[in-house]
Amino acid sequence: MKTIYAVVLISVALLVFGCAQKVNDPADVQAIKKSMDDFVKAVNAGDAGAVAALTTDKTVYADLNVPVAVGAEAIRSLWQAAFDQSKYEFSVPVEDVRVTGDVAVARGTWTVKHTPKVQGVAGGTDGGSWMTTFARQNDGSWKWDSVVANSNQPLPGSTASGEDEQALYQIERDWAAAGVNSDWAALDKILAAEYVNNSDGTIRPKKQILAEMKSGASKTTSATTSEMRALVLGETGIVQGLWAEQSTRNGKDTSATYRFTDIFVKRDGRWQVATSYSPKVQ
Repeated sequence: MKTIYAVVLISVALLVFGCAQKVNDPADVQAIKKSMDDFVKAVNAGDAGAVAALTTDKTVYADLNVPVAVGAEAIRSLWQAAFDQSKYEFSVPVEDVRVTGDVAVARGTWTVKHTPKVQGVAGGTDGGSWMTTFARQNDGSWKWDSVVANSNQPLPGSTASGEDEQALYQIERDWAAAGVNSDWAALDKILAAEYVNNSDGTIRPKKQILAEMKSGASKTTSATTSEMRALVLGETGIVQGLWAEQSTRNGKDTSATYRFTDIFVKRDGRWQVATSYSPKVQ
């Protein structure tokens, strides 16, 4: 009986082993890498059809700054629109490939330089990382199942570290505190020499604002900022938000809530407000 049991166990083990999925078969790994090489060639040649040939009707393609495209035709249309606008110099190094049976995952980095073909379209460079899942087809070929890419570049109007954005937000808070504390010296540092405030159609230059604060003609008992959003464009910064204050000017109640836009300039490494536009929220 022991011999029979042993034979049965060996037979089961052989059956399980024979049915086990292949892992990282060299031929499969090479096929995956070739697919990415074919993608690079297609993009550099501006061939949207060749890009689509790497996909199926179920492929999910999630690229940068565009809606997700599903299916070969949608992906072809997406790339054709890009090729109509620009010529690409594309590189997609593969860093890792993992294959288990009929499913594979690959990842790596990418760089691109695009040169506009039509007037009014900006060129540029970018780079980042990507991950693609593959599915083996009935004919043995590998097709993309899903693609996800990201960029190393910050969003337009933002910095990679967020340091400048936080500095602008802090200046807005310091500005509110300076008003409440009648700290004209602090406000003098916040406002640039050419600063002009357009508050609901009333124009007030920096000199007037400081003079009113020094004399006590302008008084602020509370000031808060909210809903702020900053854009940083080189040496220029823009902050938009809500400003709510309790204040008087020349004895008249000027309390209100404003939807403000402040324009900042960066000089000698320091941000200052150059101009403000703040219509009153009705």
